[in-house]
Amino acid sequence: MTKKKRNERKKKLKSLILLLFLTIVLLTTSTYAWFTSNRSVTIDPIDVYIAASSGLLISTDAADWKTVISNEDITNPGGYTTHKNMLPWDLTPVSTAGNVTGGYMDFFKGTVEANVNDGNAMSLTAEATPAEAAYVYTLNGTTRTYPTLADGEKAPLFVAFDIFLRNDDTNNAVVYLTNGSGVLSSANKDDKGLQNAARYAFVQEGSGNSSTTAATARTWTGGSSSIIVEPNYDMHTATGANAALNTYNQTTVANTADTAALDYYGVQAEITSPIRLLNTNAGATPAPSSTYFKVPTNLIRTNKAYSDGTSTRKSYTNGTLDTTLHQMFTLVPGITKFRVYMWVEGQDVDCENSASGAYLTFKLGFKLDNEG
Repeated sequence: MTKKKRNERKKKLKSLILLLFLTIVLLTTSTYAWFTSNRSVTIDPIDVYIAASSGLLISTDAADWKTVISNEDITNPGGYTTHKNMLPWDLTPVSTAGNVTGGYMDFFKGTVEANVNDGNAMSLTAEATPAEAAYVYTLNGTTRTYPTLADGEKAPLFVAFDIFLRNDDTNNAVVYLTNGSGVLSSANKDDKGLQNAARYAFVQEGSGNSSTTAATARTWTGGSSSIIVEPNYDMHTATGANAALNTYNQTTVANTADTAALDYYGVQAEITSPIRLLNTNAGATPAPSSTYFKVPTNLIRTNKAYSDGTSTRKSYTNGTLDTTLHQMFTLVPGITKFRVYMWVEGQDVDCENSASGAYLTFKLGFKLDNEG
């Protein structure tokens, strides 16, 4: 073999080694954000516990009033046969900017893949999830059949259900979020930090006086805005902090209470042309496109102490510090209907592959004063 041919072969080998190295880097990069690659996205089971304090009653059918509701009440809400309650076995990361259409929040399912025009960048596309209003349910004992998405996955991708709160006083009642409200890693399960990417939200659908019939209250779908709660805003795992820096160009620390909140942009429109992940969140310069992304309005952030039930009563509402339990909404005398949502926010830095396959517990509590 001539010296010239040997040199040519060496150059080719170097090129192949470089290509292999870039491929490895790309695969490493793709382990972050939105559960990319082929990692599990299962969160199973989901435990939901909602409690109301004295003077306030709660129901899932506007007829059977209690102080606590559970998963069973959500999946079998008495005579409310037209409900659109969704308590899936699995969750898939979705994103929302909090916009509401026809009483239902707008959610988008994102897909993160390598940008064909830039091999070192991961890019996001997003499609609207099936409209909740179009869901059709087949009840057969405890079996529930949902529509099937085009790619064969089962909908829904997030938790959504209706609750009714009853204020028996003759005056308006101010409702606060109680200490112990939030999202936790389920007991006796590996803590993968996915609770730090969880969210829950409320859409007020309608209200009426105490003589309003259950049948009437169930038909209310007049919500036009949402209140989003981001629990555990101050906590990140080491991989979450790493994803914040490498994926979204934001700096934070791991496993440290009361760390400053990281802003994020929720998806508010379908994305058909891939957008680099770096250009989709708060670390981007310039700011993400206002066509596809928006910082959620009416955003409440609570620290890990809220979820743990050891709250020092410190939360943030649209960036403003609250030193008391947070005021959620005001109830008129009578009945008020809310649609409640629970999901994993794909645009959160802690929504990364090593957090998948987690087990979460959502806990909410309401009370009529801000003491204790």
